[in-house]
Amino acid sequence: MRKTSGNFLKAGLTALALSAGFIAAPALADTSPITAYYNPGITGYTPPGPAQAVISVNVTASVGGTCGFATGAAPNATITKNNIDTTAWSAQVPFTVQCTAPWRIAVSSQNGALKNAATSSAGYQNRAPYDVSLNLPYDTGSSTGTVTATCPVAQIDQALGSSSCNFKGTASTTVGLPVPRSFNLSGSYIQVAAPAYPGPDVLISGTYNDTLVVTVSPSV
Repeated sequence: MRKTSGNFLKAGLTALALSAGFIAAPALADTSPITAYYNPGITGYTPPGPAQAVISVNVTASVGGTCGFATGAAPNATITKNNIDTTAWSAQVPFTVQCTAPWRIAVSSQNGALKNAATSSAGYQNRAPYDVSLNLPYDTGSSTGTVTATCPVAQIDQALGSSSCNFKGTASTTVGLPVPRSFNLSGSYIQVAAPAYPGPDVLISGTYNDTLVVTVSPSV
């Protein structure tokens, strides 16, 4: 993932899939022998015994869930904001999810803040905080709704061992914010926002950067 000077969002994506399976159950058989009887040509005569031998074959199939981003709708983006020390700012990056079963989404921050590469001194600061939000509509066929969550970017810092944020990290079957089925629904987005920098100290001049990586995965 490359980092672009003056820009702080470059979301990278991964998609996982579960394969479809097919199972043929063992046959259930009635193997009793059938005897062929001579028909003497008598009207209404019915040979004794069963008319046929029977075996049963039970067939069971399954379809695994798939989960990823719609082609051409992945949230790779670059956002540039100026004067973050004096002006509130926000931006949304929309995307479309194609998950046929319950799924999870996770976000990881490279720096845990907007970071200036220059060294700060007493009374000055080279890191600016911001918030990361997710908005995720779903439709299971029997219910619809939207899953939302917001965390300070410091809580999704990739270097952080543990966090109270429920979408920190890399998505897997057990990691990330859980979402019901969501296939080609409009309205999904990641948002970044912050008020004018409130302190402490004064932000040093220069360019601030961060990189967010967004991943999705089928869920158990």
